[in-house]
Amino acid sequence: MSELADGNPFHLTKFTSRLPFILNVARPLLVLLSFTTLQLRHCLAQAPVDPSSGSLVKPANADDGRAADIENRLNAVTNTLNQTQQLLEQSMQEIRRLRGELETLRSQASTKPSFSGVANPGTLGAEPASAASSSVSTKEDMEALHEEQDALQAEIKQHEQTKVETTSKYPVRISGLVLFNAFSNAGVVDDAELPVLALPRNPGSSHGSSGASLRQTLLALEATGPRIGGARSAAEVSIDFFGGVSSNTYGYSNSQGSVRMRQSKVSLDWDKTTAEAGYTVPLFSPLSPTSYTTVAQPALSGSGNLWMWSPQIRVEQRIPLSDRSRVGLEAGLISPPSPNYVSTQLDTPVEASRRPGYEGRVSYRVDSKAGTVSRPFVLGIGAYSASQFYHSSTQIHSWAVTADWQIPLSQHLELSGEAYRGRALGGFGGSTYKDVLTGTDPVSGANRTVGLDSVGGWSQLKVRFTPSLEANGMFGMDNAFASNFDSLVLSTTDNPLQLYARNQSVVGNLIFRPKTYLIFSPEYRRIKSWRYTGPANVADIFSLSAGFQF
Repeated sequence: MSELADGNPFHLTKFTSRLPFILNVARPLLVLLSFTTLQLRHCLAQAPVDPSSGSLVKPANADDGRAADIENRLNAVTNTLNQTQQLLEQSMQEIRRLRGELETLRSQASTKPSFSGVANPGTLGAEPASAASSSVSTKEDMEALHEEQDALQAEIKQHEQTKVETTSKYPVRISGLVLFNAFSNAGVVDDAELPVLALPRNPGSSHGSSGASLRQTLLALEATGPRIGGARSAAEVSIDFFGGVSSNTYGYSNSQGSVRMRQSKVSLDWDKTTAEAGYTVPLFSPLSPTSYTTVAQPALSGSGNLWMWSPQIRVEQRIPLSDRSRVGLEAGLISPPSPNYVSTQLDTPVEASRRPGYEGRVSYRVDSKAGTVSRPFVLGIGAYSASQFYHSSTQIHSWAVTADWQIPLSQHLELSGEAYRGRALGGFGGSTYKDVLTGTDPVSGANRTVGLDSVGGWSQLKVRFTPSLEANGMFGMDNAFASNFDSLVLSTTDNPLQLYARNQSVVGNLIFRPKTYLIFSPEYRRIKSWRYTGPANVADIFSLSAGFQF
């Protein structure tokens, strides 16, 4: 009772939690006691009794000793049950008394004055400092318990939700991102929503634009299947609404868009080997900067990022060096697109060559974590080669040598990026989306097509302030060789985009996740584009993205 007398909230809570246990134990004991007593009374009632004395009649046959032993045992059990009943009655009285004292303490606690402003000297010393600290601690514990309860309820709801049923009966996971993008462009650009190039500011025309769209909203399906030859089978497909822009009667485009497939793949995954067929990023250029403003077309497109999704078949072999490090060997066949090229049979120059492109990559990886965030150290070297057939007299060898890196500098800093050198890389976003240049030979005067050489790359510095807030600063550049332009006489009446030789972008953004499924991201981008002669065109892009991920 000393624990209750001091009025300590912790002791009061501790005693309160014990009462249900005491009652739950006492009740079945009383029931058992009553049942046993009734059984014994029934047995005694059936035994012969002497009317004069009220005691059992001893049988006169040979079983007298046995009957006497049974009588003695019954009497001992009866005495024991009587003592147990008395003890339980005493326990119930003690419980009732403790309940009364508990109610008294509760009423005193509810009427106890709180100290605010100037305290009463007579009562201030009566409340120990430990009681106040215990109250604060109890409140914090209760808040923590409520948070854990909410998390558990959310997990239970997730497990109780109706699962997607498939004909194969294997699990399918649906995910997506509802993404709103608002933008304001100070300058003339090639695409108001996702600009790549800055164009000249012509007199009398608008020198900027602004708007908003949800065309970059994503939906994805991930399916897992049976094991085949010891390999885990899986498939993925993702779509967005950036597939096209419709026009009204007056020729103005709207921002509804249409569904298009972004990426898809099927794979077989062994412990050290992966075989994959799909429509994905080139394996020799696997990275992209972090941005929610440019989801439909990865950040720094046309400014050093070779990202273009393409049909390909690839195989990866992982060679472990230790528990955390390994070497990766990748090889594949790829069929890249070709921009600004129209043929008779609607094929690309690589398809017209009747041979696929070849790609490969060698990488070194060390896995590590900062809390729950994966922080791998990766260095990779890649290569690509393909033939492009335009005419029997015009065949271009397209090739690239690449390097990529992911380097954790500290717990909060990470450096990543890619670099390349190659020719006819417009199908991947290089040379400002140009594979070749077509013009007049300055000596012979005949039309001639040459492959466009280029060099470029990008790098990003990521700063993680907290698990819910990060900042990204990035720079990218693509530079086509001036010697290719100088070797031809180019017509100014052709598509003006063919005259651009150099493009660079500087980007900075913040990504804030107040909850794991909510995303807010402001971003600033500055694009500078040069024709092969003349000054640079400049455009400043301000954007705000808000997304709900599920």
